[in-house]
Amino acid sequence: MRLSNILIFVISILLVFAGAEIFLRKFDISYPEFNQLDAKYGWAPRPGVEGWYAFEGRTHFAVNQDGFRDIDHPSGKIQGVFRIAVLGDSFTEGREVSLDQTFWKVAEANMRTCMPAGHKRVEVLGFGVNGYGTAQELMVLREKVWKYAPDVVVLAFFTGNDVVNNEAELDQHPDRSYYHLENGLLVFDDSRQRSVNFAIRKKSNDRKHRIYNALRSVQVLRQGYRSIRSAIKYRNTPLIEQLNAGLQTDLYKEANGVWARAWEVTEALVRQIALEVEEGGAEFWVLTLSNPIQIYPDSKVRQQFSDHLGVSDLEYPDRRLAELAKANSMRLIRLAEPLRVTAEQLGQGLHGSARFAGGHWNALGHRAAGKILAAEMCAAYD
Repeated sequence: MRLSNILIFVISILLVFAGAEIFLRKFDISYPEFNQLDAKYGWAPRPGVEGWYAFEGRTHFAVNQDGFRDIDHPSGKIQGVFRIAVLGDSFTEGREVSLDQTFWKVAEANMRTCMPAGHKRVEVLGFGVNGYGTAQELMVLREKVWKYAPDVVVLAFFTGNDVVNNEAELDQHPDRSYYHLENGLLVFDDSRQRSVNFAIRKKSNDRKHRIYNALRSVQVLRQGYRSIRSAIKYRNTPLIEQLNAGLQTDLYKEANGVWARAWEVTEALVRQIALEVEEGGAEFWVLTLSNPIQIYPDSKVRQQFSDHLGVSDLEYPDRRLAELAKANSMRLIRLAEPLRVTAEQLGQGLHGSARFAGGHWNALGHRAAGKILAAEMCAAYD
């Protein structure tokens, strides 16, 4: 009798899960694992995977066949099409908003009124991946971008963590490859990905995620748990901490020590990207993004934080990149100031939400950034 009860219980559970799987598939509800460990990049999106992302907003997220959040594009040069390739991290990937709301898609839509001479259409391709630093973006340029024959390559630089991501001592990421400088030359170190430990973890993760991505009921349970945990974690977080969540605030100070080394590698990587873009026959632009505290609409909050750090303002990383661009004849767009003006005019934050002020751009932030990018491009190529 006891055995039969156990069998009935097990069968009932299986039927419930089967019913849940049918329901979730019918209504297209899934929260898959979008990324996978990758021996070249450390990690990368899974080509062809799609589902829902629900942390800073709720959006349908799909990865194209080349492994990026974008539609599929034909390779090669297309007559009459002016192509802009955008390298970047999670701000460019833009999981928090729908694809058409990402800043680079907004820019594409806004450039329809100012076609560059000899072209009938503007096409902006996104090559953003969450967590990528400048070293990985250089790799993406080399391995992925050139087959699409872009006319322009834009490096979307998030000062909040891109400098950190380029220095192992500051970043301490177990899966990232890094460059360091030896006698002024960039030297590549991918020892983490070549380790036995990485190979074992990759094999294990691939197997685990293959099962996980097939079980939507498990995905929903995990998503619910993570959402509740996140809500509890940040429910009483002070505003200043929200605006700097996940960021190292020394980035606003004059660089020295390990930060000086991080900046030197970063600047060398940006110069290398610029050089390879020029050699590839395209034009290079640097687009410096914004950190939440830099453009928070209340000036008193920004000043309070500046005073706390002992700095006159929060523009050090933006100025440093502007100086780099000027010294190397790079085109540069600084978004922090115009986005701050927009936030003050709207009286709303361009990062995060009403519940959490930090994090990535919201739809307002992407829209404002995309319009600025389009205006600058139109002025340059109209």
